[in-house]
Amino acid sequence: MIDVAEAAQLIISHLPAFQSEKIAIDKAVGLCSAFDVHAPLSLPPFVQSSVDGYAIRFHDLDASDLLSLSAEVVAGCSKATSLKPGSAIRIFTGAPVPLGADTVVMQEFARQSPKGISFDPKPEKKGMYVREVGSHLKEGELVLLKGQRITAAMVGHLSGLGIHEIETLRRPSVAILTTGSEVMEPGTPLSDGKIYDSNKALLSAVLKEQGISPTLVTHVPDNPDQILAEIEKGLEKCDLLIITGGVSVGCYDYVVPMLEKAGITKIFHGVKQKPGKPLYFGKKGSKLVFGLPGNPVSTLVCFHLYISSLVQSKSPLFLQLPLANHFHKKAGLTHFLRGFVKGHQVEILAGQDSYMLHTFTKANCLVSIPEAVETVNKGELVDVRIF
Repeated sequence: MIDVAEAAQLIISHLPAFQSEKIAIDKAVGLCSAFDVHAPLSLPPFVQSSVDGYAIRFHDLDASDLLSLSAEVVAGCSKATSLKPGSAIRIFTGAPVPLGADTVVMQEFARQSPKGISFDPKPEKKGMYVREVGSHLKEGELVLLKGQRITAAMVGHLSGLGIHEIETLRRPSVAILTTGSEVMEPGTPLSDGKIYDSNKALLSAVLKEQGISPTLVTHVPDNPDQILAEIEKGLEKCDLLIITGGVSVGCYDYVVPMLEKAGITKIFHGVKQKPGKPLYFGKKGSKLVFGLPGNPVSTLVCFHLYISSLVQSKSPLFLQLPLANHFHKKAGLTHFLRGFVKGHQVEILAGQDSYMLHTFTKANCLVSIPEAVETVNKGELVDVRIF
């Protein structure tokens, strides 16, 4: 059995190089860039006014308080305009600053008369309200790193650079296989000794939150032949196979031996954590397989910890916050506890058993307590993963 950090590192070290695809920039949000992206031009690309006002030579006001009005420049103007000495040009936000001008005075400070324009107060320094070429971004500057997630702000930024399409890493196709003879489909009458299947809907939903619709979603009873058949089907159709249930060491836990029979190379089986200790990770060529414990909380915790980043979900937020309530556990396993961040502290919620999915519906984070730690007192800092 390995620790949490080693499990995460092993998964990263065995990730295949997913192919890239070129897509329209407005479809790229949430995806990862396949390459570094550099600015194809400077921003702004020309000297630009940041306000509505008057373009002037700063030192013209040393000779006279009164300037003549010689022209007008609006945003989008492509005709080159020059400023004559002793004059001012009416200018608007985003318009190119005329040649010879070095300062813009806000229109609120302009005083017009039949004799010309004066300013009260006068500009304090040369260069006010003038955006120089490249003052935001210089041509050739790194804009987006390879592997970086593309946010809505980044989509806008790239569009402003004239980039209309981008190479992104292709999202993996995903198959979901839930197992268990005790499980029934929701919507059917519940028989004695049976429970409804929550994991199939749970995993489908959390994938859709990441922008992925699973390619294949199946449930099978604890039957080795059926499990093997669905494993082979999932591997044939998808890049990533997620299996829930049947991964422990019980008499009816057939998943791991069937994965071996299907030619999967085991990378690890068992992590020193709670919940999710029987977690399995394996590989066949470029295909990845995760075997998650069947309890729904274990399923969701393992997804957040180990699978979320593979399907290009939003990067989680990690914080250190003081604990609102005392917590005690035995040493030996890292605990991931459903918590609720409120204000500047985090509370560990009641009902932490791995079958109690209801507690997850109240949580907004996972609180991590390291394997060697036994007691955390109220007010001590703990590691928190916001989701």
